[in-house]
Amino acid sequence: MGDRDGDQDGRRRRGKWFAVRLGVLLVILAGLVVFLVTRPGKQAQSSASRCVPSTQLPEVRRVPPSALGGLREAVARALPQRVGRLYEEGTVRAAVAWTDEEPAPPATSPGALRPAGYEMRWWAPNGDDVVADVLVFGSQAQAQRFVAVAASSRCRLQARIAAASRPPEARNVSWLNPDGAMQADVFLARGKRAYRIADAPAGSSPGDVRSSGGLARAFATIDVLACLLPSAHCQQLPNGVTT
Repeated sequence: MGDRDGDQDGRRRRGKWFAVRLGVLLVILAGLVVFLVTRPGKQAQSSASRCVPSTQLPEVRRVPPSALGGLREAVARALPQRVGRLYEEGTVRAAVAWTDEEPAPPATSPGALRPAGYEMRWWAPNGDDVVADVLVFGSQAQAQRFVAVAASSRCRLQARIAAASRPPEARNVSWLNPDGAMQADVFLARGKRAYRIADAPAGSSPGDVRSSGGLARAFATIDVLACLLPSAHCQQLPNGVTT
């Protein structure tokens, strides 16, 4: 009888120690979850990802697959393959200017309408992540409205806005993108189309990018690349160099 009582006491003690260890483990896990959710980088990413001015934002048209080739060609001329390494491309919607979501692959149905937005992404030789978009809207007014909203501080963390050095009427925006990285964008509208070229400079942190002059170099790059877009209307020097 005594042995049985001793075994029961031992099991109870082991059960209590197990409960204590489990409780400690749960507290540690809960603290880790709180840290991951509330750390500054995560907060910046979550708030930036959620914020899209959808009530003020026109959406791109829907087009047949045959129309995508022309859109791709317009984007591809902004950064030829010999300059960067293409790693992703596909269709996008207007909200991509805020979310930086990956472009969508071709739809499974060959006859399905696609969004009239096309994006290509390259790795530049210096390690920068360069993106070019073309977005086709239902009217010229919608394209201009998109650029007016996109080239503003709405739904953008640490945003700074300025006129681009080129092309004419283009706008520059620097901001902290949803991945917590500094990014430089240039936006311009031409007819029913809006264009964006973006450059996320290589760097270990947003502070590193700022202190190293990465944003200034990114703006100089994307403003020149924007001159390669259709109807950019950049000035031509006598020797044929685009400025």
